[in-house]
Amino acid sequence: MNDRDTHTIFRGDAVASRGGWLPTITLAALGSLLVLSGCATGPTHPALAGAQLPELIPVRDFVTSLEGTGNYRVSPDGTRLAWMGAKGTHPAIWVRTMGQDDARAYPIRARGFRWTADSRYLTATVDATGDENSHIHAVAVDQEDAAWVDLTPFDKVASHIVQTVEGSSDLMVATNRRDQKVFDLHRVNPHTGAHTVEATNPGNVSAWIVDHRGRLRARVAVAGDQATLQRPHTTTPGGWSDAVQWSRFDFVRLLELDDDAEAVWAMSSRGRDKSALVRLRLSDGAETVVHATDDVDSDHALISRRTHQPLVAYSMPGYPRREVFDAALRERLDALVGGEPAEVSITSMDDSERTMTAVVATERGRRSYLLPADGPAQLLGESGLSLISGQLARSRPITLAARDGLPLHGYLTLPEGVQPNRLPLVLLVHGGPWSRDRWTAGPASRSMQQFLANRGYAVLQINYRGSTGYGRAFMEKAIGEFAGRMHDDLVDGVRWAVQRGIADPTRVAIYGASYGGYSALVGATFTPEVFACAVSVVGVSHLALSLEKAPPYWEMGIIGWHRYVGDPAKPEERRVMDAKSPLFRVGPETRPLLIMHGVNDVRVRLEQSELMVEVLRKAGRPVEFFTFQGDGHNNQRWPNNLTMYRKTEDFLARCLGGRNRGFDYYQLAAWAF
Repeated sequence: MNDRDTHTIFRGDAVASRGGWLPTITLAALGSLLVLSGCATGPTHPALAGAQLPELIPVRDFVTSLEGTGNYRVSPDGTRLAWMGAKGTHPAIWVRTMGQDDARAYPIRARGFRWTADSRYLTATVDATGDENSHIHAVAVDQEDAAWVDLTPFDKVASHIVQTVEGSSDLMVATNRRDQKVFDLHRVNPHTGAHTVEATNPGNVSAWIVDHRGRLRARVAVAGDQATLQRPHTTTPGGWSDAVQWSRFDFVRLLELDDDAEAVWAMSSRGRDKSALVRLRLSDGAETVVHATDDVDSDHALISRRTHQPLVAYSMPGYPRREVFDAALRERLDALVGGEPAEVSITSMDDSERTMTAVVATERGRRSYLLPADGPAQLLGESGLSLISGQLARSRPITLAARDGLPLHGYLTLPEGVQPNRLPLVLLVHGGPWSRDRWTAGPASRSMQQFLANRGYAVLQINYRGSTGYGRAFMEKAIGEFAGRMHDDLVDGVRWAVQRGIADPTRVAIYGASYGGYSALVGATFTPEVFACAVSVVGVSHLALSLEKAPPYWEMGIIGWHRYVGDPAKPEERRVMDAKSPLFRVGPETRPLLIMHGVNDVRVRLEQSELMVEVLRKAGRPVEFFTFQGDGHNNQRWPNNLTMYRKTEDFLARCLGGRNRGFDYYQLAAWAF
């Protein structure tokens, strides 16, 4: 949830909690707690000894916050405001009337939420166990005693909202209830819970395109390496005609239809290296480029629902960059930052598009604002990190050259209060791999980045080849390069830091989750001469097995994995995949590992870590292994995140010599929880 996945309260100056759920603590237990809570240890690395490092921030401040809020959304009719926060010990979505102090909490642990078009309901996407079988819940905010209702109460079924329907509470929902491999299109009434099947997936539709009135206007069908945008046939009921075709290895993300559905706004790389904001004509596929940059992809845009014209386009070469197409809107957004680097995003607007909410994000958190139709902007709330931003480190963009000359970009975060000379360094590797680290956020946790810097580590993030954001050619240089040049890029980043005197070459750790976890395992097994230790979270150890056990709904997209990594059904390609799998590279030089995994992970199954731990222990190599109950590929539960951070803190302090604040009394709350 924003910088932290969920929220709780446990006061630092009292034994009791506001929520009243903490069990009774005996005097003996309290005495033990006080002893444990004082077990902080200073740094042992020579570069940190005697340095004027900032105060150690408690681990709990990186994983949970009562005061932190975010995801503010104004209702379409402009009368209410909703946001994510906490009530007592539980995450909740709050709602209040504009200009009034009547806030009401609706407890729920949600991935995200949105208003229905008529402003009568809040809808939330809930993945209760981390198995990615997300449900759509709704609550009627007009009703005094309303409670959340599960609109998709189906076992082992994933659902997501495609569109809200103007003039009603109805939702257009994609769900794989009928067939786990594909998603049909349903119209769902939150008042009755009734589902109406609007379109059945023939087995090859990857996306449904629905306008704001709930009309199905187009669909994307895939076959082999081609994708085709199809439109309903004008004369044959139920028939479809091809409109636009592109390679499945082009980047094409459809955003919003024109009012007459004759064109669609899209981010597209068809016929170019860098993706651009385009108007795509459906009659013949012609594109009109509206915004493009030479150095990086245009990565997302906001389209007006009222005028059907673009409002803002965004890119991120290093620091955030935005192109605002309306002068008055540009002035309103610029006033929020005063010329300092920041990513300013409009997060919601009322139907008139005069009242809106916006977020100002930096590397040290997020601040949310209300931009009323008249008058100055009003600060609504801050994320947990933003509340402690004065204690956090700065990050700066960096550029270096890989050993084959390929330009690489990334970010360097240095600990405060110490000279950047031969510091212990953590290489923080983003997941995906088809994603990227950003200055404001990224798949590598911003909270983890700041946590590591506070403990005294330099933190390096490299957007290795295959990362998104730098064009098609940069991505395709990753084909066949798992545990190859993709890993070389990471090693070259470490060498860059060493050559500049920033990093101690004998005290470098590699940390990552998902693909980043795979990279950490590769670092410990393939290049133990570079890394002193490694931390792998939900990491892949056996490539072929991981693809063979991918979720059913990955079937239409598995072609991308086969292109970049290999097809395990083909013996020769499987042999190559095994050669790139850390499971088969464990040896006497393998570095110490901390391995952590959510037990309900369906993307990278728990057995990937279990197999790796088994082989490491048989080989007599040091490994610590922890699992997270009730979570999957991404932790949602604060007790699990607390465990993850504390285990990381202990492990890296032993390996790299950074600071350790020791036992955090929230651990008692986590055990009780």
